[in-house]
Amino acid sequence: MNYVFAKSATGYAHIRKNKPCQDYSSIYQDKERIIVTCCDGHGGPQYIRSHVGSKLASESVINVFKEINEKFFKEGDESALYDKIKLLVLCEYNKLVERQLAASPFRKREMEGLDETQIDTLRFNPSKAYGTTLAGVMLYKNKFIVISIGDTEALGIYKGNIVKLFNNEDDPAGNITYSMCQEDAYKYLRVTIVNASSLDGVLLCTDGLSSPYQSYHNLEESFIKPTVKKLICSKSLTYIDSYIDEVATRLGVGDDVSLAFIIKGKTKAKNYV
Repeated sequence: MNYVFAKSATGYAHIRKNKPCQDYSSIYQDKERIIVTCCDGHGGPQYIRSHVGSKLASESVINVFKEINEKFFKEGDESALYDKIKLLVLCEYNKLVERQLAASPFRKREMEGLDETQIDTLRFNPSKAYGTTLAGVMLYKNKFIVISIGDTEALGIYKGNIVKLFNNEDDPAGNITYSMCQEDAYKYLRVTIVNASSLDGVLLCTDGLSSPYQSYHNLEESFIKPTVKKLICSKSLTYIDSYIDEVATRLGVGDDVSLAFIIKGKTKAKNYV
C-alpha cells in the first residue's frame, strides 16, 4: 500500500493577525489513481482572496488529472501532452475563479486597507485577488504526472536523495514568484511525466516548510530522510501530521505550512538513513 499524505497548517504570523490559512492541500483517490496537491496563496495586500485561490488551484488539478486515462497518452508526443495538461489545468482554474467571482463579487470590506492603485488593479484584473502557486502530482499506473508553477516545491525522491523534477534556475529571486493569476501563467506552468520505477515517490511542499531548511541538502538530510524512515518503520502518518503543526506554530518562519506526498509502499527504510 502506498503512503499518501496532505496537510496545511496556519502559520503563527497569520494566527496573530487573525488571517486565514492561505495554503491548501488535498488528496483524491479512485481505483486507478492517487492525486495530491499543494498550493500557496500569495500574502500581498491585493491578494485578498488568495486563500480561495489556493483551494481553486487544487481543485483544478484534481478535476483535470482524474479525467486522464490510457487514451490520453496516445493523443500526441510527450511535448504535446505537457502542453495539453498545462492548458487544461489553466482553463479549469480560470473557469473556477470566474464562477466564484460571479457568485461572490468583491465586497467593500474586502477592499479596506488597499490604496487606489491596488483597487484599480483588481477592477481591471479581478483574478489577481486569487493569486496562488500550484503543485500537484498523480500516480497513474506506472507514471508520476507532475505539474507546478511558482515556488511550491515538487521534488522526486529516490534512495534517500532528492531528484529535481524541474529546473528552478530561471525562477524569480527573493519573495517574488510565478503565479496562476498572471496573464502569461501558461508560459511558466511546468509539467513532467516520470516512470514510477525511477522514483520512490514525489513530495510537494510550500515555502513555509522548505524555507527553514535553507538548502536542498538540509531539506534532504534533516527532513526527508528521517521523515521517510519513520514513516516506513512505523507505518503511521501521526508523526508527520504533528510535525507540520509544530513547524507552522512554533519552529518555522511564521508562514503557513503545507506538505503533500505519494510514496510507494515498496520503498525501503534502509535507503533513508
